[in-house]
Amino acid sequence: MRTKTRIFTVIVGDLVHSRDISGRQQLSRAIPLLIESVSKKYRKEFYAPLIQVRGIDELSGVLKQPTISYRICKLLNEALYPNLFRFAVVQGVLDIAIDSKDVTKMDGPAFHIAADMIKQAKKKNLYYCFDLGHEFTQLNPLLNELPNLVHILRSSWSKHQRRIVQFYEKLSTQKAVAQQLGITQQAVSDALRQAHWKELKQAEDIIDQVLKENCSNK
Repeated sequence: MRTKTRIFTVIVGDLVHSRDISGRQQLSRAIPLLIESVSKKYRKEFYAPLIQVRGIDELSGVLKQPTISYRICKLLNEALYPNLFRFAVVQGVLDIAIDSKDVTKMDGPAFHIAADMIKQAKKKNLYYCFDLGHEFTQLNPLLNELPNLVHILRSSWSKHQRRIVQFYEKLSTQKAVAQQLGITQQAVSDALRQAHWKELKQAEDIIDQVLKENCSNK
């Protein structure tokens, strides 16, 4: 009897420095609500929704394809900041309990690769790791450098810059942000420029485009 196998995109997240986090009780209430919201927002993209698999320290889910995987990881980390998950995203084979659509029961090489990538990411102090599979090996270096460079630059933002960027990404215009925060439009423009928001947005668009165009299961 042949084992049923299919290609999926696995997301595994590991909470950074979880034992040292203050306010773990508050975080333990926030994370389930957040991953439920993300899973619901992108329910058409998920094959198995995100769930916590070891207290608040780990989460995992299965997407049908990797197209929006970076967007999901970034959304989770932005919502939890300054706390962060270290993510591994792997497009690969699953061969155990596929039909269950239950991450706690599903297994396969993709999950094993993701676990190994998380271990390596800890050693290298990386926050985003991608593996699209053997046929896309030439793209893996790009997807393991660009998201982490974006993360480094985002981490350098001041509270003022971060607040303005968050409002700008929600409201879309500098005028609307200025009115919302009670500051001048020039102050908004200066903060976005100093944060290199335009350049970072272009880099993130490239990441999304690479993921969209290179799927094993189109």
